[in-house]
Amino acid sequence: MPSAPSIRRTPNTQDLPPVAVLIDGSALFLTVRSLIDRNLDYKAFIALISRQVPGVREAGTTPGATRWVMWTSVSPQNEGQNRFLDFAENQLHWEVRRFSPVDSFIVEPSSLFGAGSDAKGVHQRLLRFDASIAFAIGRLAEKHRIVVVSDGFGLADPMTRAAKVGRNIPKPTLAFFGRALDSRWQRLLRVEPDRAPWFLDLDDHEDELFGVPSAPPRVDQKSHREDFVF
Repeated sequence: MPSAPSIRRTPNTQDLPPVAVLIDGSALFLTVRSLIDRNLDYKAFIALISRQVPGVREAGTTPGATRWVMWTSVSPQNEGQNRFLDFAENQLHWEVRRFSPVDSFIVEPSSLFGAGSDAKGVHQRLLRFDASIAFAIGRLAEKHRIVVVSDGFGLADPMTRAAKVGRNIPKPTLAFFGRALDSRWQRLLRVEPDRAPWFLDLDDHEDELFGVPSAPPRVDQKSHREDFVF
């Protein structure tokens, strides 16, 4: 008598590990401005990540909400930046780590180009938060699925190591615009896919990310998170 066909059960959200989405806000903003020069729809961005990565949910006060954390360079005098960060904190419920521009460079530009050098594009490439994000990956990887939004190749080793830490935790996901990735990322993703993180290429979703802006999200009370301090 033939055996009954096996049933592939769709994972229940309760079966999935919690997820942390770690965003280099400066890398994302500067890339969008240089490549597309249109406003990114952040609600569409959240919806895309949530749809593509199992277990990801919007941030908020509900149990099981995904933790979204963004590191960014911000000038106190820049009203536009501060309005966006208030929106990210109070409406998207993201945790925002703010740094002054002078503290946001991974390498001091004047040490490479001299105090009077005009290398704006290169300076922008130096605005990255690899060290802080790598530390967060190390703190969270044992129990959380990790999603990283950055082009920094300095995060490649932390992400590949994170895949070996947690038991039954899917390997991390890298989400960024493929055409803007460091060439070393391209090589790792192409040549060593088994070792590389999953890659979500935002280039494939430009219509969704830069289409007609969605309706303003509802304002809820911001949650206060104290677990996994990093």
